[in-house]
Formats: sequence, structure tokens, C-alpha cells
Amino acid sequence: MDLDELLANARRNEALLQRLQRYELQLLACQDWFDLLSTLIDGLPQQFELDAIALQLADADDSLSQSIHRSLDIDHAHLMEHVELTSTVEVIDASVLSSPEPYQSGLALPLRRNQDYLGQLRLFSHHPQRFHAGMATDFMQHLAAVVAACLVLVQKTEEQARLALTDPLTGAENRRGFDKAFQREWARGQRQYHVFSLILFDLDFFKKINDLHGHGCGDRVLTSLCQTLMSSLRPTDHLGRLGGEEFALLLPGCSADELPMVVQRLQDAIHAMTVHNDEGERLDITVSGSYLAVTPRAHHSAELDAFIRHLDQWLYQAKRQGRDCFLQAVG
Repeated sequence: MDLDELLANARRNEALLQRLQRYELQLLACQDWFDLLSTLIDGLPQQFELDAIALQLADADDSLSQSIHRSLDIDHAHLMEHVELTSTVEVIDASVLSSPEPYQSGLALPLRRNQDYLGQLRLFSHHPQRFHAGMATDFMQHLAAVVAACLVLVQKTEEQARLALTDPLTGAENRRGFDKAFQREWARGQRQYHVFSLILFDLDFFKKINDLHGHGCGDRVLTSLCQTLMSSLRPTDHLGRLGGEEFALLLPGCSADELPMVVQRLQDAIHAMTVHNDEGERLDITVSGSYLAVTPRAHHSAELDAFIRHLDQWLYQAKRQGRDCFLQAVG
């Protein structure tokens, strides 16, 4: 190799390093899963002339899946087509992939953070010689180390944000968290002419439960109720504790025709709950509530409080009708 070739290679490497450094700074600036995944899945192929990338991530306890799905809007669910979450991931060193169909060449890079093995970053190209045996992978391995650090950082940041929006007793969203979900869903509905549903309900005779059986028992009832409901909901649904024994559900994509069936399923799940007092006696738990389907209107803002006030009127009508029932909020 003559001097001109050496200089040309040095210039190419310097340009690659500068591009890599700029891209790594973009990754390190990501604060949530949408930013990080879109910067990786959309940005990495653009920056480095790849045809696709994929992430294979270890998620033995399902915490990563929960964190990502809580954070991503339905609009961004397509990003997960490039992410595989699995209980175990093969531990590898940087290696060229053989026959990575439908691509002609590929490179698998380990994602390590300190002593933890997080998974693999896979790069794909339709060019058969883009990734080949014996190629230098130093720059790409450095990038993989930055990606691993960003995965850990974003998960911690998302968890801190979740805790700030979560009711500590029940694990449901607090009022602020539920309002944030409502505003996000309203905005999405305006963009896509998309319907969602709201359900407001509270526990019947909850004060009596506290007075007769103690606040510890009352807390168990609240916790059991939320666990029961969360196990019945989709990942995209939102359960919020608005205060005391009052709760609300936000169901994206749930139409007025579907809503009565959803309410009935929730009632059935609550009737099947098993909660005991301190003496081991089973408590009968019922709720009363109201529901409506919402179609956001273009160029209109909305306040959650206005919907809650309207639903509240019908909730108390359900109480007056004997409790343990739900009424459709009309008007």
C-alpha cells in the first residue's frame, strides 16, 4: 500500500470516526424508548448506509417489555418489529452472520454493560461484501458499547418517570399520570379520527370496609382490585387511581359498541375477586360506575376534569339505583 492509499484510508477512518461520534452523542441524548429506538432503528441505517438493524435483548423477568410498552404510543408500535425480547440470549463476540436472509451480509455485536450481557445488535446489508470475515470491527464494537449504556440509562430514566406518575399503593397511574395518558390519546384521536373509551368507577361501601375491618384491609381491597383489573387489560390500556376509592380506565380503540361487553367482563372479574379480612372471612366486593366512548374533535382541546365531572353524575345515578352496576353516560 503506497502513501496515497494510506492517507486516503486515514481520511476515511477519520470521517467515519467523526460521523460515529456525532451519532453516539445523539444516542446519549435520548431520554425515552421512542427516542432511543427510533434513533437506532431509523437513524443507524441512514448514518452508516445499512439496510436494516435488529436488537435481540435479554428480558428474563419481563421488566424490559413492560417498560417499553408502557412508554411507546400505539403509533410507534412498529418499532418493536425490529426488537426481539427473549428470556435468554446467546453470548457472542463480534461475528459475521452467515446467510442473514433476506440480506447478503450481516454483523452481530454483543451488548455488554459492566458485567451484564444485555443482548445483541445486528446490522444487515444487501451488499455481500459489506460484512466479511477478517474485517475490522473496532468502531462498531465501540458503538455497541454506547448502545448498551443507553439501553440501561433509558430504562432507569423511564422507571423514574413511571414512579412519578404511579400510585404507590396500587400500582395504578396517579391522577397526573392518567391525565397525561388522556391528553396523549386525545391528541392521537385528533390526528387519526380515533375513538377511545373512558370508564369511571368506585368501590361500593368502601368506608364501611375501612370502619369494620380496618385500613389495612381496605388497602388490600384496593390493591387486589387493581391487580385484578390490570391482569384483564391490554398493554395499551390505562388504569388510574383518581383519589381514595375512585378509579378510571382509558381504553384506546374501544368503540361504543364494544364498551358494554368490556364493562361486563370487568364486572365479572371483580365479582370473582377473593379478598379476606384479618379474620379470614371473604369480603364481597362490588363497584359502581359509568362509561362513555370519546371521539376527539379536530381543533378542539379537552380537559379530563370535564369528562370526569360528566361521568361522575352517572356514577352517582348508578349508586342511587342500588350499586353494583354501570350506566352509560349520555348527554
